[in-house]
Amino acid sequence: MPPRSSLLLAFSLVGVAMIAPLPARAEVPMTGSFVAARACPAEQSFNKHSNPGDVRLVPNQNYALAAANNTPATHYLLIVPGASPERRWVAIDCGTVGNAGAAANPPPPVVTPAPNRPGKTASTRQPTHYVLALSWEPAFCAAHGDKPECSVAAQRDSATRLSLHGLWPDPNEYCGVAARDIAADKAGHWSALPAVGLDAPTRTRLARRMPGTQSLLERHEWLKHGTCSGVDANTYFGRALDFLEAVDASPVQPLLTASIGGSLSRNAIQAAFDKGFGRGAGDRIRLSCPRQNGERQITEITVGLQGDVMGATPLPALIAAAGPTNGGCDVGNLPAAGR
Repeated sequence: MPPRSSLLLAFSLVGVAMIAPLPARAEVPMTGSFVAARACPAEQSFNKHSNPGDVRLVPNQNYALAAANNTPATHYLLIVPGASPERRWVAIDCGTVGNAGAAANPPPPVVTPAPNRPGKTASTRQPTHYVLALSWEPAFCAAHGDKPECSVAAQRDSATRLSLHGLWPDPNEYCGVAARDIAADKAGHWSALPAVGLDAPTRTRLARRMPGTQSLLERHEWLKHGTCSGVDANTYFGRALDFLEAVDASPVQPLLTASIGGSLSRNAIQAAFDKGFGRGAGDRIRLSCPRQNGERQITEITVGLQGDVMGATPLPALIAAAGPTNGGCDVGNLPAAGR
């Protein structure tokens, strides 16, 4: 009979062989795009159900497709911009595989950050309350004359009408944004932020109506606010520009034009909003009038919106659905460009 030590060694070797893991199956590389049907979780590991940042897909949006887990597949590996890490697994029934080639402008995820993560909590559903912020560029430039958008030539298109500052889903901010980008944004280092993927028509419209693009304001606005909208950058900025143009076409614009170089009361602006967007619309606006050059100057008008802001609901209905707000200052001056 073999010595006891030899038997123990033999049994040990057999045991190791029996519990040795089977070789891992390799990922199956894929190309193309994946169109999300639901706000499914996008997991770092679908076996462990680990999902750093609680990342979820945005319905009806495209994501670059990197691989499948097997043949036949149960999960697809996608590139989810803004997630950390960006490569995430989703169940195949979460959507459909689209045409070959990665999506040109994949959207950011809608994220619910953990309590100790940067940013405020965001819902997996699209937000319904927004603030539309419209600037009077000559007043802004009176205090920021060193900005590139504040040269005399740059102000030609913004000297007599409101400009787009932003469209802010309230109260969400920085949804799915990396901590390093949040830090750079808060420090005002906008050139260090990722460029915003916009098509040529939207970029042209934005450059005309958001003078701050010369200082890369669109990067800040998208990172801080647009990432929480649940839509891609073209839709987000397109809706904001549509709202601005609706204000241009209302009685608000001729009132502003006639008041350049003089004072303008909040009551007058509220009455113009009522006339253009329905009774009570003026109660949804707020004026900002900081003291500049020894006088109160109107720098911004903000408008409350409520409802399907990123859908097709017209501006009057969105304003009407919002609650009344504190109107801000009673009266301010409306400076001319170059003052």
